[in-house]
Amino acid sequence: MYIWHIFIFITSTLLIVNALPYKSPKPYTITLKKKLISKAHILHYVSRPSTTTDIKRAATEPLKNEFHQDYAYFGEVTLSGQKFNVMIDTGFGDFLIPSINCTSSACKNKSKYNPVNDKSFKTKNKTFGYVYFGGNVYGIRSTASLNINGYTPGYSSGQNFGLVNILPESFKNDEFDGILGLAASNEFVKFEYNVYENILLNYETENAIFSLMIGREADETESELIIGGIDQSKYTGELVTTQMSDNIYWSIHLDGFSINGKSLEFQGRIGKIVSGISPIIVPFDDAHKIYQKIPNAIDNDGSFVMPCESEFKVKIKIGSVDWDIDPRDLIDVQQLRNQETCSGMIMGGITASDNEWILGTTFLKNVYSVYDYYDHAIRFAKLNDSKFQ
Repeated sequence: MYIWHIFIFITSTLLIVNALPYKSPKPYTITLKKKLISKAHILHYVSRPSTTTDIKRAATEPLKNEFHQDYAYFGEVTLSGQKFNVMIDTGFGDFLIPSINCTSSACKNKSKYNPVNDKSFKTKNKTFGYVYFGGNVYGIRSTASLNINGYTPGYSSGQNFGLVNILPESFKNDEFDGILGLAASNEFVKFEYNVYENILLNYETENAIFSLMIGREADETESELIIGGIDQSKYTGELVTTQMSDNIYWSIHLDGFSINGKSLEFQGRIGKIVSGISPIIVPFDDAHKIYQKIPNAIDNDGSFVMPCESEFKVKIKIGSVDWDIDPRDLIDVQQLRNQETCSGMIMGGITASDNEWILGTTFLKNVYSVYDYYDHAIRFAKLNDSKFQ
């Protein structure tokens, strides 16, 4: 009889617990820091010579030698207490961390994950690989307990990730350990939940989002990622919703483009939001149409050098709203061969199709962005500190 009472008690308790309303996790804020990376992450977009036009071409070294640096934004995460600086990339669907067994020179100065004392670690004995400019990334599929400033995607089941055994030489000087991809899914690895898919599972519908603000050093504004919420103090006005055009990437329809007050007729363009690179990358023909509006712009295989005093005012129309791009974000000033050289942060390159544009942090510095797969939408708002209010 006593055992039967215990059985009834346990069963009743489980029924009561299951009947309780589901409590969605709270929002988690991750401060992001700007750090140096190589342009290996974007060179595959800008490495093909463009077609002949009336834009002058530079008789200089290849782009990979002239413009060898880029910047990205990083947050700290832990795998079972081991800390890693990871690049936050909305254009990538995987989570990659170097293994203690990585012998590539690019792994030498990076924090490497040691699973020996991690009870949450499981290997899937399945290899993976990614092609990058200058080499490939290889490793083995795994799961472990990931902590993002208190949020643990996947909870007890752990987070799927790629444990990297080989990194290309081009990653050697990058100031990051790994990459935290926040694309809606991972088209290259099947039957695994990526980080954002775990957000969908862990949060109630209205909170299964993340929001992103990319700050600007000149304005001393901060950069942050919020999982499961938004910070209304960071933007002004209403969030403007635009529907996604893709099931995997955060891609949206672009409704218009103007430069220095003149509209250019780009029909049917799709903008892919990618926080892991700085430039806006457009097909070569589109780049030439843009830089024809800037006197004395010189084509250097997709990167355009221009006089530093050039007028460069851009608006991109999304969701029936013209989003201004601060001119300071559109011109990259570098000291090359003891002289100041200015190049445009809109680059020509090989994108996935003739109508795809890649919108990097040059664009994202000018908006507050919210990513919501349940509504199949991205929302933008003007920043509180924007001079374009």
